[in-house]
Amino acid sequence: MTSYTPAADNAVTRNKARVNAIRTKARALFDAGTPGVHIATSIGAATDQLICDFVAEALAAHSPGERRHIADSAAVIAVGGTGRGDLAPYSDVDLLFLDGGDASSSFREAVNLIVQACWDAKLKLGHAVRSVGECVAMARQDPQIATSVLEARLLWGSEPLFEKLRQRYRRRVIHARLRAYVDACIEARSHDWTDGRPALQELEPNLKSSFGGLRDAHLIRWIGGGVFGARDIDSLRLAGALTRDEARQLKAAYEFLTHVRIDLHLAADQPTEILTRDEQLRIAEQRGVADSAGQRSVERFMQEYFRHSSGIAQISQRFVARHRPRSLVSVAHRLIVAHRADRWLRVTGDRVDVRQRDLPHVCDSLESILRLYKSAALYGVIPTQRVTEAVTAAVAEISQPPSPEAAELFMDILECTRHLGPVLRSMYETRLLDVLIPAFTHARCLLQFNQYHHYTVDEHTLRAIEAVTAYDDDDGPIGAAYRSLRHKNLLHLALLLHDLGKGFEEDHSEVGRRLAEETAVRLSLSTRQTSQLMFLVHKHLEMSLLAFRRDISDPKLLVEFGHQVGSPETLRMLYVLTAADITAVGPGVWTDWKGELLSDLYDRVLLILSGKHYSYHEKERMRAIKRHVARSVVPNDDALDADAWERWVDKQLAGFSAYYLTCTAPELIAADLDVIQNLDPDELSVAGLHEEETGTYEYCVITKNPALIAGCFHKIVGVLTAKHLEILSADINTASGGVVVDRFRVIDHDFQGEVPDSRVDEIRDALKEVLSGKTSVESLFQRYKRFGAENQPEPVSDLTTRVVLDAESSDSRTIVDVFAHDRPGLLYAIARTLFELNLSVDLAKIATHFDQVVDVFYITELDGRKVTDDTRLQQIRETLERRLTDFEQEEHRVFVQ
Repeated sequence: MTSYTPAADNAVTRNKARVNAIRTKARALFDAGTPGVHIATSIGAATDQLICDFVAEALAAHSPGERRHIADSAAVIAVGGTGRGDLAPYSDVDLLFLDGGDASSSFREAVNLIVQACWDAKLKLGHAVRSVGECVAMARQDPQIATSVLEARLLWGSEPLFEKLRQRYRRRVIHARLRAYVDACIEARSHDWTDGRPALQELEPNLKSSFGGLRDAHLIRWIGGGVFGARDIDSLRLAGALTRDEARQLKAAYEFLTHVRIDLHLAADQPTEILTRDEQLRIAEQRGVADSAGQRSVERFMQEYFRHSSGIAQISQRFVARHRPRSLVSVAHRLIVAHRADRWLRVTGDRVDVRQRDLPHVCDSLESILRLYKSAALYGVIPTQRVTEAVTAAVAEISQPPSPEAAELFMDILECTRHLGPVLRSMYETRLLDVLIPAFTHARCLLQFNQYHHYTVDEHTLRAIEAVTAYDDDDGPIGAAYRSLRHKNLLHLALLLHDLGKGFEEDHSEVGRRLAEETAVRLSLSTRQTSQLMFLVHKHLEMSLLAFRRDISDPKLLVEFGHQVGSPETLRMLYVLTAADITAVGPGVWTDWKGELLSDLYDRVLLILSGKHYSYHEKERMRAIKRHVARSVVPNDDALDADAWERWVDKQLAGFSAYYLTCTAPELIAADLDVIQNLDPDELSVAGLHEEETGTYEYCVITKNPALIAGCFHKIVGVLTAKHLEILSADINTASGGVVVDRFRVIDHDFQGEVPDSRVDEIRDALKEVLSGKTSVESLFQRYKRFGAENQPEPVSDLTTRVVLDAESSDSRTIVDVFAHDRPGLLYAIARTLFELNLSVDLAKIATHFDQVVDVFYITELDGRKVTDDTRLQQIRETLERRLTDFEQEEHRVFVQ
């Protein structure tokens, strides 16, 4: 066991102080406005000296002769990031202790002391003790070791030994197998990716590993070091591996990311690479980035970040494509399978290429470039990197608007489906899309600062195109609608335009409408096409708003929406566009439940636009429900004849809302009537039903007891929320005879898959306790609060809390839209306030978008009258707004502390 002495304690304290001094100097340089690369170099140089000091101290007990012997037969080498010499304040220190074979145990003992000194100093050390042979053998097998050794730099010890390692490494790892080495470098980079490809434009990016992060710049160094023997940007430019413009972009981007990374380390006092939303807000404010019309300061800062990261990513991809060695077999294969397309093009595998001497012909006009991309779309390929670079250079010289021929070629490209996504990504990379649709330039790297969208506007748009073309193979209603479209090019154009109005002060749908009109003129569209395009862009949110926040059984709503849409073809386009738009928001945003609601609305409006009167559809549904009830439910009174039983069923159904009758499955209606006929006057029925396809649970509460009915909505909401259930929708119904049937669709985050029966029993018992008055909702919140819930993050959205009342859209009810920040207990607070206002909730729709909820309530007075009086409406709005303000500022803490 090691015994600690005062001298040892002093050494530990001294070493910690030396590391802190390095970080203190870095802080001073940062505060003085020193460029990030210079700070990183300063940290690297100071760390080098510190390691050399640790080596000297570890060998101090040896005689001068022993020290010389060890120094002649061993080496301490900086590798990886330490070898590059650009460290952040809390970066790992990567060291290779190279044993030449003659240093014996003395060097190994010294290594242990050096490692201990690093640990004592609170440096995070990555190290290995190896011979030259071991290093080379492992570098041939492990791409991460290969790239780490490429950055090797001698800190202390034998220079001949270090040169031996370098020469053998270059001879055996690089020169003897250059193609394998480059592939290994790419593989090392791909370790940071998911599903085999990088996650594009993450809104909380990792500065090192995300798309366009520092690792992409390192990839250029790794490949450049192998192919050209040059790693830094200037050397690669002089070697002809990078253009002057690429070198300039790389330097600026690397400086930007390095400076931000150092900022993150210093602010956190620990290693951190994730640029979280909180940090984005802090850095934007710290840098003094000003708001602009339509963009917050943080959005402008992040747009600058994404422009730099996109630049790094695109340059690294071009660099890899240009300099990745190809095997003779692959070259021969490409020649064998290649075939000519059009006049100048050669299609090989998944690429379309052009001979060098023919490039001027292909790139001499916008029309010829578009013919290239039309061929690419038809053959399912994209241009090679060489062709892409030539197109990019040519596009930069185009200043005239598209000719009618160019416009027609672009619309022909948009008519394609199978390979449209990759083709449009290539057109985006070359900025050809900006020539055709100038508004695309504004949307490049444009951030939407919320927790709903996962990608920048441009990336979201391209993903929407990929989502919509995937519907060609979808066997559901969306796929059927997509395949039946006669003019897919107009839908694809609408998707390209639908969000380009963001980043302005005005509502993006209004801006988008004008952009659609300008684009239609630019592309010489007909009057009919222009009108249809403008409608799709202007109303691209309308269908989701109605499906997720309105009563889609309301005939007035359906007729008015159908009147807006005008034709089945436009409805199909809007339906498919809406689904693709939601899908492209981010992983997990599109759900089966949303698909059901959207498809239901689509079917109902399509019936209207197809010439069949809606009442016919409803009558048919009522007959189907009656038939199902007659088959499924057995009367509990044997004395009832068939006519009496039918009258009883008619009476019960007449008491339900149209929404309940048209949106509830017939088997559920039959189950509800079965419960109702067997329910005692003072009884409460609670049933839970798992829906495997949607991953949700439905809880149905039925009672005839007047004492339980009073305020039951807000009490049920309170119980479900206290039990950690996320409420997706609520259908509130009062049938004839005062029977309440309340159905709640929820997600139980405490379980995956079907919840156990004990959980359903637990919730049933809690509902009965609260509705009967044996316990309160507040006590349940306290009983089931979660550890650490009081530390949940504050909302980052700048959307305001507001209440909107609509007394016009529905003939029978007033609609209340509540926009508020999502917090535990919010829905309960709103529902209770409506109860205290003596209002009856007939229908509720609950949705959470990023960190703001949009809760919709269809309300009446307690006697069933629609609320229309202006004074009463003002009272409701002001009371809700006041309660929401109190809840946001303080009351929400009751539910989490």
